Amino acid sequence: LMLLASGWSELPSKKTAQNSNLLEGTIVGDSIQKGNYVTLYYKGTLEDGSIFDQTQEGSPATFQVGVGGLIQGFENGLLGMKIGEKKTIVIPPILAYGEIDPARIVEVDTQQLVDANIPLVQGLPVSTSTGQGKIVEINSETGKAKIDFNHPLAGKTLTFEVEILKISNKP
Repeated sequence: LMLLASGWSELPSKKTAQNSNLLEGTIVGDSIQKGNYVTLYYKGTLEDGSIFDQTQEGSPATFQVGVGGLIQGFENGLLGMKIGEKKTIVIPPILAYGEIDPARIVEVDTQQLVDANIPLVQGLPVSTSTGQGKIVEINSETGKAKIDFNHPLAGKTLTFEVEILKISNKP
């Protein structure tokens, strides 16, 4: 991760920040509460250490907390944090994208895919009336294919490293 390898950007001095309007609307001294907008750096990794999402140095993300736009475990982990605080948030599947639901892995005739001009390629993302999925198995002997409609991060424990830059009442 570039952010960790090169060190995270530090906030400017209070004088510089006031001149740049970086702290405009900031709730100084308070911790993150539901409804606040939070500007932060983050890196999301899986248990094997692979990165699935991250902000880039100089381009932090801003989220509103407590309105259902973030996974529950991430929001819960942010609540109570303060400006400048760094934290590692570990989120079990139930508080992230849920466990893998076997009912969302559907078996179809490969001919249906061929008729829909979908190549028979394992790992290929597909879009159907059921939603977004991925071909996870093709059995040429039976003429069947399995499509997994679970979220790609379902069943996975997620780890986020976060650094809070700003807390405000407005985006």
